[in-house]
Amino acid sequence: MSLETINAGVWALVPAILAIGLAWTTRDALIGLFVGVIGAGIVYGAFSPATVGVPSGLTGSITGTILGGVMGLTVVPTLIATAPLFNDAWYVENVLLAIFMIGGMIGLMIRAGAIQGVLEALAARVDSPADAERASFFAGMIVHIDDYFNCLVVGSMMRPLTDRYNVSRAKLAYYVDSAGSPAARLAFYSTWGVALIGFIGGGLVRAQQNGELPASMSNYVQGSGQQASAVTAEIWPLFFNSLFFGFYSWIALIIAALVAWQIIPNIGMMKREEERARSGNGVVGPDADPMISEEMNQYEMSEAATPDWRNFVVPIATMILIAVMAMFWRANPVIQAPQMSTLFSAGGYSLILPSGGQWSFDIGGVRLGLAATAGLVVAFVLYRIRGDIPTNTDATDAIVRGFKGILLAAVILTLASSIQNSVSLLGISKFVTNWFQGVPASIVPVSLFIATSFISFSDGSSWATYGIMFPIAIPIVFVTGANLPLVLGAVFSGGIFGDHCSPISDTTVLSSSTSGSDHMVHVRTQIPYALITATIAAVLFLIFGFLIPQGFNIIPY
Repeated sequence: MSLETINAGVWALVPAILAIGLAWTTRDALIGLFVGVIGAGIVYGAFSPATVGVPSGLTGSITGTILGGVMGLTVVPTLIATAPLFNDAWYVENVLLAIFMIGGMIGLMIRAGAIQGVLEALAARVDSPADAERASFFAGMIVHIDDYFNCLVVGSMMRPLTDRYNVSRAKLAYYVDSAGSPAARLAFYSTWGVALIGFIGGGLVRAQQNGELPASMSNYVQGSGQQASAVTAEIWPLFFNSLFFGFYSWIALIIAALVAWQIIPNIGMMKREEERARSGNGVVGPDADPMISEEMNQYEMSEAATPDWRNFVVPIATMILIAVMAMFWRANPVIQAPQMSTLFSAGGYSLILPSGGQWSFDIGGVRLGLAATAGLVVAFVLYRIRGDIPTNTDATDAIVRGFKGILLAAVILTLASSIQNSVSLLGISKFVTNWFQGVPASIVPVSLFIATSFISFSDGSSWATYGIMFPIAIPIVFVTGANLPLVLGAVFSGGIFGDHCSPISDTTVLSSSTSGSDHMVHVRTQIPYALITATIAAVLFLIFGFLIPQGFNIIPY
C-alpha cells in the first residue's frame, strides 16, 4: 500500500537527524540509515495511529499516540518499498540497474587487464601524487554528463592510478563527488537541464494557482487551476539566467581545482588521511571499511590478459555514446518543430536534431541503465574475442565479483532513498513553508539558500529538495519582490550542498563506493570544503540580494 502524506511539523526531521547523527557518531552509515527508517515509522504511526491499525476509540489520546508509535514499525517495509529507488521505474533502471551493470563491467575490466592498461598508460604522463590528483579532477570534469554517471565511472577509472601514487581514497572520492552534482547542475544539456526546467515550471504553476504570477509572465503557464501546466519552451531563458547565480557549483569546482593544484592545503581529517597515505601506510586507514569488497579489491588480472588501455576506453566510450544518443533519440511523432533534420532512422525511431529556426527543447534523460548494460555487453564480447578472458565461466565469475563489490553501495542507497521518502511523507515541505513569513526581499535569496541547504542535507537528495522548495520559493519571489534568477540560483545551490556532502546522499554514496573509500571517512573529510563553499556562496547571495534589483536579468526572459 502507499502511505498518505501527513503534517508532522518539526518531527519530520527525526528520520534524517537519526540517520545523519548516528552515521556520524558510529562512523557506520548502515546503522544510521536503518535506525532513521525505523524512527520514521514510529513518527508516522504516532501522528497517524488509525493508518497503522490503532482502534478508533484510542486515537487522539496519549495511549493511542504511544500505541501508534509502536505499531508504526509495521510501515517500515512500506517506507522502503515505496521509496523512489524501488517505486519509480526510472530509478530502478537508471540507478539500481546501472550500479550493478557498471559493477559487473569493473569486474570484467580488472580480469581482462583493462584497468591495468589505463594505469600503465596514465603512469607515462603522471609521475607524482600531485599529477594524479590533477588527473582525477580533470577526469571528473570531462565525464560529467550526469552526476550518477560521473560518480560511477570516474572513481573506478582513477582508483588504480591514485593508489599507485599513495593518494588517499578519501581524496579521490572528494574529486569524484565535487565534479558530480556541482558540475552536472551547470550542464544544461544533461538530465539536470530538463529536470531543473521541470522544477522551475512546477514553481511557476504553483504561483499561478496562488494568484501570484505577474501578468508579464502569464505566457509561462497555460491553463488554470488543477489543469495548469508550465510552457517548457518559455522557461529555458529563465533557467539559463540561473546558471550565472549557481554560486555553490562554481565555487565547489574552483575550490576542488585549487586543492588539486595544491594551492588550498589539505585540512582537518583530509590532512591526516593524506599524510598517512603519503607515508606509505595505506590509502585507507587500518580501521576503515571501504565501500568495495575486499574480494574485489584483491581480484587479479587473468594470466591470459594483456594490459591495454583500449580495453577500458571501448566499453566506456560505448556507455557515453549510448547515454548521449538517448538524450535525442525519440519516436518520430514526439518532436514537432520546424526545419528538423533526421540524421538516422530505423524501426520507427529517429535521431532528430534541429537544422535551424525556433524549436522547443525536448532533451530526454541519460538512460544509464541502457548505457551501462551496453557497456557490459561490449566489454564481455571484446574481452572474449581478444582472449584476455579465456573462458565464459571466467567472464561470468568476474561479473559476479563485480556485483558483489558494489552490493554495499546498493544497500546504502536503498536505505538513503527510504529516508528521502520518509521525510517527504512526514510533511517536511509544510514545515519549511512557515520559515518565510515576512522575510524582506533583500535577504530572501540567502534565506532560501540556507533553508534549502538544510533540507537537502537532511533528505540527501537535491531533486527531492527541489520538489519541496520551488513551489515555495517562486511564489515567495513574487510576493516579496526579490530577484527571480538570483533566487533560482539560491535554491539550486542549496540543493547541491546536500547532494554534495550529506551522508545519505546518493552521489556521496556512489563516490565512496567507486573510489573504494570508507563512506563516513569520505563524508568527514569533504565536509570542511563543502562548508567553506557554502559559506562563500551564502555571503554572495546576501550581497547580491541587496545589490540586484527585482527586474535584473542577464538573458532577457
